[in-house]
Order: sequence, then structure tokens, then C-alpha cells
Amino acid sequence: MSDNVVDQLLGMFRSIREREFTGSSEVYTRLSDAVEQAPGLAEPLLAAPPEQRRPLLYFAATQYLLRTSAHGHPLAGYLPTLGGTRAPDPGLVPAFAAFVRAYGGDLAALCASRNTQTNEPLRSALLRPAFARAGRLLGDRPVSLVELGTSAGLLLLSDRYGYRYRGRRYGRADAPEALVMDCEVRGGQPADLDREPVVADRVGLDLAPVDAGDPASVDWLRSCVWPEHTERLARLDAALAEAVRAAPRLIAGDLVAGLPAVLSDVDAVPLVFASHALIYLPDAARAELVATLAETGRRRDLVVVLNESSACGLELFARVAPRATEGEASRSNGGPGKDGPAPRAACTLTMVVWLDGHPTVTELATTDPHARWLHWRIEDHPYRPVG
Repeated sequence: MSDNVVDQLLGMFRSIREREFTGSSEVYTRLSDAVEQAPGLAEPLLAAPPEQRRPLLYFAATQYLLRTSAHGHPLAGYLPTLGGTRAPDPGLVPAFAAFVRAYGGDLAALCASRNTQTNEPLRSALLRPAFARAGRLLGDRPVSLVELGTSAGLLLLSDRYGYRYRGRRYGRADAPEALVMDCEVRGGQPADLDREPVVADRVGLDLAPVDAGDPASVDWLRSCVWPEHTERLARLDAALAEAVRAAPRLIAGDLVAGLPAVLSDVDAVPLVFASHALIYLPDAARAELVATLAETGRRRDLVVVLNESSACGLELFARVAPRATEGEASRSNGGPGKDGPAPRAACTLTMVVWLDGHPTVTELATTDPHARWLHWRIEDHPYRPVG
């Protein structure tokens, strides 16, 4: 590995350790430390295309092999999502190093051919207030849900889940507990949570959509869940079973180039949405996506909901100053986390609506990447798209 590539890899592992893993996954925190100390451990990740060389892909590939072929390897004993019960101890890093030596070629093959496809159904709790608001703005007309970066289509099933905000239940009354999405609401109270969207169609667009009924595909999706997040794994399994019953239409294709054909194929008002997907697009592709949506909005009513970083969502449609994360805002005020690890980057829930050709942009909330909370606050912005 060249020094430049090594520096880039170490920077990625260091950044995600500080901003994501610390306080959420002790196993991945320690393994990221191990890579920083011994960069050769990450060599299989170099088989991935440069834009896909992410620690999450590498660790998902590790879990996938432990789940499917490396049965009984000592490393699995440290991963609760694989039934492991051993707490991280001095044996963790040697077990990881031995695993990389034994399965380096298999790891490289997976990194070369796979993408991270985390499909967290809890994020539907962040989207529901936006969908309810869209229903009111549209006079409860039916909508065609169109998801960009759909993975297994679990967020297309938002009306088939139950929800709990501030102790009150909403949504599907008979949803099993595993499909009740519990989300802390900070700030104001979202309106219209009792309003049920009328869903006429569900279409997901993804480069490699996941068939919820295919065990091999599901194994990869399950391997993207972090080791200690067993509750997420149970929720994922319940949502996958619901996806088999609902059978949303999943289309393999580029998120930008494939969108016009999808939009031309739906009759109800399109409600296009994305959650943690646009970050994987280059700037030029995001600008093309904005142009496609604007052209569609000039011809027909359209709603766009984005749960993305500010740069990949709100700032595509409104010229606003980059939004600080909630943790950064707290630290700047001397609040909690002042001397702790860097905060996880919060996202911005944005809604863009075209009615009779007229666009409006509304910033709805700040959201937690793992969907544990949303901070509701409504702020309208002038429509000034990029490009």
C-alpha cells in the first residue's frame, strides 16, 4: 500500500471510530484501533473501488463470512449478533488478525463486489411526520412512494408499522412489538401524526436491490448490523418478513438515470424519498438528480423528502449555511459531550414540494443517524437549487 492510500484508510477508520463507533460498538471501536496500529489488517479493503473503501463495508464482509462460511471461528464469539457472548478483551484483536490472515482473499472478493446496504426500518419513524405533513398538503390524495437507495424496501412499508412518540402509539394498531418504531421527539410536536398516508404504489430503486425472501441476500443485510445491536437485528428480521408479505416493487438501476422511467410509471402523486443514500452519490450526480426532480415538479405535483446530511439534502435545494450537528451545537454551548468523543453527525429532514409547478423548501427536523431521536423545528427556505 502506498503511503497516501494508507493515510486515507487510517483517516477513515479513525473518523468513523470517533464519530460513530465510540459509545455504540465497543467491538468495532477496538477493531478500528487495531487497524490504525496495523494498517495491513485493512489490505483486503483495497480490492473495493476507491469510492467504496469504507470501514463499514469491511466489517460487514467480516460478519458475512463469519455468518456463512467461517463457522466456529473464535472472532464470532465476540459478536452478539452472531450469538457471541464474550466481552471485548485482550483476545479480540489477535482473533481478528488471525481471521484476516485466514480469510483475506474472501474478504477482498466481498469488498470488490458488495456495497454497504444497511436498511434500518427504525428510520421510518423519522419519515412518518414528513409523510403525514405531505398528506395534509396534498389533501390526502394517494401517493406513490418512490425510494432512492431502497436496499430491501423496508422504508417503503412505513404505513405497515406502528410508532411511539412521547409515549403515544400511532400507525398500525396491531403491529407486533418488533415493528413498533420508538423514537424520542425533541423540540416541537409534529402535527398530523394521526394522519395515515394513502399509499397507491411502492417502488424502490437501487443498484443492487435486496430480495427479502432470498436467504443469501438477507445474510448480507444482516451482516451490516453492528455487533452489539441485537435489537436492530430483531427489528430487521421482522421488517424483512413484512416486506415478503407486502412485496414492494424493487428495480435495479442507477438512482439518477433510472428515476425518470420510474416517475413516468406511477400514476399517483410521487413522493420521492431517500434516507442516508445520497451521500454515496458524487456531486455531479446529485446536481443531476435535483434537475430531474425540478423538471418533474414543473409538469406534475411532486413531494421530495430527504433524511440526509444537510449537504446532501437541504443544501441541494436551498442556499443555507452548513448545519452543525446537534452534538457540536451542544459542545459550543458548553453542554454535554464537551470533553467527550466527536459527536455523530446528525442529519436534516427536508421536504421539497411542487404544487401546480410552484416549489417550496421546508427544513423539518434534525435527526439522529440511528433514528433514536428527532428534533422537530420547521423553517422555510427560498428555493435555490444547485446547478
